[in-house]
Amino acid sequence: MEVGRLLGRGLVAGAVVFGVSLAAATPDSRAGGALALRVEAPPALARQASAVRALEGGDWRPVLKLVGLHRPGPPIRVVLAPEGSRLAANVASWVSGYAVPELGTIVLFPGRVPSYPDGNLEALLHHEVAHMLLARAAGGGAVPRWFNEGTATVAAREWGIEDGARVVLATIGRGPRTLTELDAGFSSGAAAVARSYAVSAALVRYLLRLHGDDVVGRILAGVSRGADFDDAFKAATGESVGRFASGYFRRETFWTTWVPVVTSSTVLWMAITVLALLAIKRRRERDALLREGWALEERARITGEVSQDPKDDPAQWN
Repeated sequence: MEVGRLLGRGLVAGAVVFGVSLAAATPDSRAGGALALRVEAPPALARQASAVRALEGGDWRPVLKLVGLHRPGPPIRVVLAPEGSRLAANVASWVSGYAVPELGTIVLFPGRVPSYPDGNLEALLHHEVAHMLLARAAGGGAVPRWFNEGTATVAAREWGIEDGARVVLATIGRGPRTLTELDAGFSSGAAAVARSYAVSAALVRYLLRLHGDDVVGRILAGVSRGADFDDAFKAATGESVGRFASGYFRRETFWTTWVPVVTSSTVLWMAITVLALLAIKRRRERDALLREGWALEERARITGEVSQDPKDDPAQWN
């Protein structure tokens, strides 16, 4: 979650409680090479801090490629905060981490993992680092919330069952239908935020599929050169943001929601069951008609026999 200037002052104030300095990171000898993390944590989170340090040497090339960077830039300060801290109190309880690019800092709350969209500490770290790298690729320029969060979510993890389910629920239910509604969802309750994350990630995946794996980087490069996001988007894709979004909400939601639902094994077996029940019902109706026909024929036969046998005619009894 990219928080930016609004949490900058609260971040610094909270950091004083921990006794850690959150001044902006300065470049060092590794600024142009591999990703460097400066992890800070209280003793109670020493184990989690070690886990984050171990992730520093992982493969960050997919994230760099996604945002169009060749080098990660200066070290990133990573602050691990426990529940009950001022940092934790400054944000909603469902927030598991956030980034403040202006300070070169990200804050993680290990006690809130797993929390959608981050299923583990590694995914959370990748998500927040992606925010930092995206901001650097954009040269500090502004990008919309859906694009920022969608890119970070895609960078952090593979598309999974939970993501698809949330998009389905957002599409079938009262989910966002425009980019304005989508961005507004990030400022709502936990359920709306989760839907916005899922749909934003689906939008970015749709963007990559339509316009190539380097399209995010091309858009951010345009922003870094001084273009506003809408102009950079159109230059990179050949279509406006509005047209792109309309295409997604009109067409893509059908293929990602209704087709998988309709063609799923559950729906298939439900359809088979319904057809079987209809067949049984029709068979019972036919059997009832046959039985009724047989009963009529039997009564007609008996009536005919009675009328044809002289012994059955009361007039002949005397």
